[in-house]
Amino acid sequence: MSNSNYFSDLKSQVMDLSRDKKVGLILGSLSLFFLLFSYPMIRSAAEAIFLDTFGAKKSPNAWLYSIVVLSITISIFNKFQIKKSIHSIFWVIGILTFLIFAVSLFFLKQGNSNFAYVFFIWKEVYIVMMVHMVLAFINSILSFKVAKTIYGPMGALGSMGGIIGGQITSNYASSLGGAEGIALFGSVFILIACVCFQFTGKKFDNLDKLDKRTNESPLHSILEVKKYVFLIALIIICSQFCINLANFKFNILFERFVQTKAEKVSYLGNLYSAINGISLFMQVLIIPFLFNVVKNRTIHIFIPIFFLLVSSLGFTLGSASLLPVALTFILFKGTDYSLFSAAKEMLYFPLVARQKYGAKYVVDMVIYRLSKGVISVVLVFYQSETFVDYCLGICLIAWFFVLIPLFKVQEKVLKTNKEYL
Repeated sequence: MSNSNYFSDLKSQVMDLSRDKKVGLILGSLSLFFLLFSYPMIRSAAEAIFLDTFGAKKSPNAWLYSIVVLSITISIFNKFQIKKSIHSIFWVIGILTFLIFAVSLFFLKQGNSNFAYVFFIWKEVYIVMMVHMVLAFINSILSFKVAKTIYGPMGALGSMGGIIGGQITSNYASSLGGAEGIALFGSVFILIACVCFQFTGKKFDNLDKLDKRTNESPLHSILEVKKYVFLIALIIICSQFCINLANFKFNILFERFVQTKAEKVSYLGNLYSAINGISLFMQVLIIPFLFNVVKNRTIHIFIPIFFLLVSSLGFTLGSASLLPVALTFILFKGTDYSLFSAAKEMLYFPLVARQKYGAKYVVDMVIYRLSKGVISVVLVFYQSETFVDYCLGICLIAWFFVLIPLFKVQEKVLKTNKEYL
């Protein structure tokens, strides 16, 4: 597909939307922009404060607690979702987040270091909840065809927000009052995101009382394709193990080479700008066209090989310098946010609607978080850099070999479901 055809299709599909849906799409995208604009400020501050207070070797503990709190929070808000509109729930999470951050920063100023955990944990929770709700809303008002076309530009807008937010963090954190000041400044934009989301239109509230298509349990819906879903789950487990191992290795080197809290905030601001820059590059220049000329199988095979080459070079040089390990983490995270995320979504296409719903629930909601929890537990007890290096290599090799049966099984699933797709 050429650039001109892609942008021509994008323009025509957006123009064909009703006025209400155009407003919903624009304001929903703005809400996503402000969430991802503020996140580098909050994340950089939270991580700098935590590492400065407790050190890199405690970060797996915080990751593990974050997953537990996120799971509990999702369960609570799922119950509210039955009776309340998505706009009301979005406001509750936004205001609650602002208050938790403000209270945590106040007590940190008073010398209560335990609130570094509270701040760190909640910044992992709120972003998942709020971004998921924006994307669920946009999915509910757009057809699959339009959504598939619009996700590239919408993702690019979010990445631009992350780049700008990261640069503000790096360049203006000191003038805004350090880690605490930049975090509070960023928190204001969470409320601005809530305002944008509020004006998407309450007429769409009835679309958000989620899935009405079936009362079938997610596990029952995937019985016919359980082997295929199991292999997708293994890919997610390998990918999350790799990302978190690279993150932990970066944290260890980061703590060793970057000393003060102010330097940490500035460095992390640039780091998250770079991650969003990689993601933006792929979303704008690679993803919209790559999937039309290269098989999804080839893309999936490329990713673990690319990660293995990058990490082999980066971790070999990284013992004496932070930069190679930082570049490894940037490439891992930027590719995970963009190329791998898009390629993973393509794995669900051979499934019929009820199977897709069950598979995405089991893999994206359960396995994704469980895998992060498992590797966090492992890293609580085994923290040597050598262990991390070997474990990463094993996970990348396993990732590659899981792909072989995955695509063989996919062909069988396609044949079985062909008449329903």
